[in-house]
Amino acid sequence: LKDLAHPWDLAAIEERIRDYSVFSEKINAQLSSRVMANYNEFVQGMQQVQAVETELTLIGVLVKNGRRKLQERDLGLVRGSMHVTRQHKKSQRLTSLLDTLSEFQGVVRMHARLGECLSSDNYCEAIAQQQALQEAVAAEKFQQFPGLLSLREGLSGHIANVQQKLSDGLRVAAVSAAFDAERYEEILKAYSMMAPDQALSVGKELLRHVTECIVAVSRQCMLMFSADSEHERPGGDWHRKANIRELVGCMEPTQFVDCTARLYEHLCDFLYRHQFLCRWHEYRAKEAESGDGQPGSNDRFREVLRDVLTELNSSKRNVWHHISQQVSLVLMTLEFQYPALSEESFLHILHLTQTLIEEGDNFMADYQPGVAKSAASSSSQWRQWSAPIKNTLKSKAHDYFQSLHHNAWVGFKVAYIEQDSWQRLPVARNYSLIRKDRLQVSLPRRDGSAAASAASSGQQPGAEPRVRTAESNPFRNYKAESLHHPNGVSLEEGSGGLGRGVEASDEVDEHALLQHWIDDNDALPQQQIGSSMLSNSNRSPVVSSSTVELAHLLERYFRMMTALPQLALDVFQSAVQLVEFYVHCVLCLFVQDRHLQAFLQDLEAVSQAPGGSPPTGVSDPKLPSRHEALLLQRLCPELRRAVLRARDGMSSLSLPPSCASMLNMQAPVSGHVLLQVAPFSKLTSPGSLCGLSERCVGAESVGALLSNLKELSGWLGDQLPKNDREAVDRFFVQQEAIAQQLQTFVLRCAASDVLEVPHVGRVSLDHFSNTMQALKWDARDFSSGSPGAPYIEQLKGQIDELARRIPCAGGGSIRYATQRTIWGWMEVRIVHECVEVIAKCGRKKSQEALQCLADDFQLIRAAVQQNFRPGAAGESGDEAGVGWSEEVQLLPADHPMFQTTQWAYLDQFIEAHGGLPADIGVWCKRHPEYPLRLHKAVIEYLQGSNPKAQRQIYGEVEAFLTSYIAEVARELSTDPRGL
Repeated sequence: LKDLAHPWDLAAIEERIRDYSVFSEKINAQLSSRVMANYNEFVQGMQQVQAVETELTLIGVLVKNGRRKLQERDLGLVRGSMHVTRQHKKSQRLTSLLDTLSEFQGVVRMHARLGECLSSDNYCEAIAQQQALQEAVAAEKFQQFPGLLSLREGLSGHIANVQQKLSDGLRVAAVSAAFDAERYEEILKAYSMMAPDQALSVGKELLRHVTECIVAVSRQCMLMFSADSEHERPGGDWHRKANIRELVGCMEPTQFVDCTARLYEHLCDFLYRHQFLCRWHEYRAKEAESGDGQPGSNDRFREVLRDVLTELNSSKRNVWHHISQQVSLVLMTLEFQYPALSEESFLHILHLTQTLIEEGDNFMADYQPGVAKSAASSSSQWRQWSAPIKNTLKSKAHDYFQSLHHNAWVGFKVAYIEQDSWQRLPVARNYSLIRKDRLQVSLPRRDGSAAASAASSGQQPGAEPRVRTAESNPFRNYKAESLHHPNGVSLEEGSGGLGRGVEASDEVDEHALLQHWIDDNDALPQQQIGSSMLSNSNRSPVVSSSTVELAHLLERYFRMMTALPQLALDVFQSAVQLVEFYVHCVLCLFVQDRHLQAFLQDLEAVSQAPGGSPPTGVSDPKLPSRHEALLLQRLCPELRRAVLRARDGMSSLSLPPSCASMLNMQAPVSGHVLLQVAPFSKLTSPGSLCGLSERCVGAESVGALLSNLKELSGWLGDQLPKNDREAVDRFFVQQEAIAQQLQTFVLRCAASDVLEVPHVGRVSLDHFSNTMQALKWDARDFSSGSPGAPYIEQLKGQIDELARRIPCAGGGSIRYATQRTIWGWMEVRIVHECVEVIAKCGRKKSQEALQCLADDFQLIRAAVQQNFRPGAAGESGDEAGVGWSEEVQLLPADHPMFQTTQWAYLDQFIEAHGGLPADIGVWCKRHPEYPLRLHKAVIEYLQGSNPKAQRQIYGEVEAFLTSYIAEVARELSTDPRGL
């Protein structure tokens, strides 16, 4: 129907039905014809099928009958036999099951026994039970039972438990205070019984435990001494999360010594235990090799003993390396800053760390095989196993000393330099500012460490080294007691006091005034206090309170040199800085600002600066002041270089915050504050002769200090490395020249101030010269006498008065040699003022006036020489009683300014006024030691009638002096000796 088009065509449908009917009829006709053609074969087939069916029916009947008969027989004999057979098989299965359950019980008993052995620390039995249990559950008969799967899988947990128990036992043996040899041997035997794939390396386990304990002990020590407060640290588990740096941040610096001693005690115990284990293995291996029949002395056990001994010897380096790293970490974390950490505490920590280094060196002495201990202990062959600790200690010690140095520096300035009255202290003649016996600190004795060193280095060949124990630990019960010098003086108190500086053999009796001053009585009559007694007292060193304190600081520094040999050169250089700072302070205190500014002026920079030199033909208005500054600088070049060097060094300093509080300033503070030294208050005081005695004390105290230091030059050289010992010699060569020039410069300025400051005497030099120049010097007839005679007499009276006052200045504290030097510089100042008088008189003075002035100046010269140079033996002021008629030499004969200290300086200037006008320019160029205003005065005198020639000569002289200043300024800026 689907093939028919819709709507359906009935005619077509009927047509197709007729076609199908025709086809069916044709097919049936063909089938009928074929059956009929083979009919006989068809009949035979049907007969055979019927016969087979009949036979099958008969067979079915026979089978049914057989089954019926078998059923009748089964009800009798067969059923009973089968029941017996089934029961027998059931009995066999039950017997097999009971055997299996019994074996299960054995496995369970082994498992329980294994647990008991683990709980009782019976490691050998536990290993045996574990091995038996492993063999039992690995049998083939147990493979088919799923119930044993968990037990079989739990074997790995049991072996891990055994390994953990053994590892815990090794931890106890490695770090505990008490050592149980039997238990340790039990652990080693257990390791010997384990399979190679199960047994861990005993040596590596011991090293791991020691390493972990080193870190844990360090943390515990930091936690023990940290000052943590609950309200500052919220949360109860802060101490568990805090690192070492945070713990140290909560620790008071006063606890550093105790914390370090406790930490080093535990670390040293680790070293001793490691050495003990090595020795124990050596002895036990020998016993095992001897075959003494002891239990466990089998091959495997002996092999374990040998292997562990080898690993222990090899792990020495790692043990000490971990200790070194941890100690370095702790030292880097501790804040070493003075004054929070006192000097005594720092020396204690330094002493403790050096002791630990010695212990580590002794521990590593026999690390390298084939190296004898005597060779290992020598510095040439000894390997620096403790390099991390030494480097860290050196770095921290450097930081601490720098903080101490800066604080001591600032404290010295604030408490002494600025507060000192600069009175001379009455001390004995053989008083020593710095003594060698005060340069050593008596540190606590290290009996344990010394014994260890003796045991490791003094033993006979073949003798067994002595085993160290916790009882011989040098850090055990360490007490941070107060350190003392060998003479019993406390380190914190110092050694700078007068009583501490005087030895028992001091010749106090020779100093009458000192004796009465010490006794504090008035038994000495006033009439007995004469110049002789004063001069006897003046034989002692000239020192002030600041000098004594500086000596005290230097002693502290020198003690640091002995305590820190690796920083000896840095400490020595810091001591040199203090000495140079003292020189700088003395110069700034006792020299007026105008002199100091001229002395320190950078003439080279002015000459090299753009626009520093005026164009040709134009006069430089600053040339006269620059020339006078140059003359002043040439007087003491070494002193100027030292002061400039000290000022440059101080300017670049960055002071620690602890210095700000002493200066009453806010941090940060630079070193510029050290340069701020106010001049001494008495520099312009007429009553004290412009602070003359104080100036002498300050200037001479530097020489007294250097003289005392020079006695220690050999000792100081021994403290420095061999390559740097020349620094001591260079220091004394340089500082002696500086001290001499400091005294020269200060006394020269003092002499000038005494003569220049008004109201000191009857007349000042400025008043004298102004009065003299105002007189009529244009006359040619002076037969009636010099017009300046009254003023000459006034000046002579002034000289006589000063000659009487100077010996009594400061209560007679100025040494007579110093008095003579002062008088010599006063004479020089008078000579220069005489030259100024001639220059101020100008062109109006006649040749006769010059002669008259020369005669007047001879009177002054005679008065000066009469008062300043009375040279008979035994006279007042003669300390030695041998006379001193030789002339005072203010400057060496080869000094470029020597001529300015002689009366020839005046004579030459007077002679220049009588020379030829054309030669005056040559004369000026030959005598650059005269200030430019004096050159100008003599040029105007000789060339006054020729302005053109006068300007030309003056310009040539100015050009010459400009180049001269530049050349000499370069020479002054460099040290010709290379110091």
